[in-house]
Amino acid sequence: MRDEFVALLVSQEGYHEGRDSDGTWNNTQKYSPAVPGLEWSQGQAWCATFTSWGAVQTSGMGDRWPITASCATAVQWWQDHGRWTEYPVLGGPFYLGSAGQDHVGVVTAYDDQWIYTIEGNTNSGGSPQGDGVYARQRPRRGPGSPYGYGVPDYPEGTISADPALGGVPSARVGTPSGSVEPAPAPAPDPTPARYQATINGLQYGYGAQGDQVTAVGEALVARGFGGHYQQGPGPNWSDADTKNYADFQRSLGYSGADADGVPGPASLQQLLGYLPGGRTVSLAHLIAAAQADPPAEQGHRTYGPEVQVVEQALADEGLLEQQWVDGSFGTRTVSAYSGWQQRCGYSGSDADGIPGHDSLQRLGAAHGFNVTD
Repeated sequence: MRDEFVALLVSQEGYHEGRDSDGTWNNTQKYSPAVPGLEWSQGQAWCATFTSWGAVQTSGMGDRWPITASCATAVQWWQDHGRWTEYPVLGGPFYLGSAGQDHVGVVTAYDDQWIYTIEGNTNSGGSPQGDGVYARQRPRRGPGSPYGYGVPDYPEGTISADPALGGVPSARVGTPSGSVEPAPAPAPDPTPARYQATINGLQYGYGAQGDQVTAVGEALVARGFGGHYQQGPGPNWSDADTKNYADFQRSLGYSGADADGVPGPASLQQLLGYLPGGRTVSLAHLIAAAQADPPAEQGHRTYGPEVQVVEQALADEGLLEQQWVDGSFGTRTVSAYSGWQQRCGYSGSDADGIPGHDSLQRLGAAHGFNVTD
């Protein structure tokens, strides 16, 4: 049953939802009408509907899976049935968000660091509001990792990393039950990486120069990753910087080419808490805009350039139509920001669409801008 269910979902990779006349993705897809009781969900976020469709299409699965369009409802179903774990489950769902409310997909394989998944209503960047069905790779721990996993009652038994459920360290659908040891990691290249990456217009990697290089080195030392320095950090990126940064990347769970010592935006943000050279918005300015723009005349702009940075991030999250990325923190932007706050786990008056420090920091971390008070 597990193999058939996963194979069905994987066969949908590459499918895309419809578009409106202006080209905007519109959440119209073939799965909602095909799930009895979920026809109403057409035009809504459909990641949970996609997994429900797979369950009703797979013989014997209908009573073993929550048939719902809501991730939050599905999480509650698994928990109420005593079938919930913090460990990956082969052929089981994973849930993202502070309480699992944001997004769901199905685990097709896992190892000690990653889960490999098939997901509906995502995109190539892994957004919880996307445009189609994609195969993804997500971290088991740290930023971007799941809130938890459902444990389907497969008749062939459960395969999970959970020690209480057998403790299988790695597995892949379509392989014999039991531990599937990952291939041995290749020996580290004795020559450190000697290329550069550009992040917000600034260079990182061997030969890069500038204050941003010093900032990285000092942050590495402060975090305990300065062991390869002989003279301490400075403005010229050397092999020692690369080796120290690789140690830091490995501490985050990266491996192989992803831990070669050349920064990427995500790891740099985690090291420094901000991205040098990047766009910066003021929390105070955005609060003022969110309070001043809605009652003013249409298109009124208070701190328009900063508002536009936030609006573009909301549009990239699928919460705001691109035509309203105009620098005016009007009612549509307030509504979109409220949607972002809800994704962050806020509700009621805490999700009123007026930016707060935590939600704005999280939006900035996801979309490459910095936040000041």
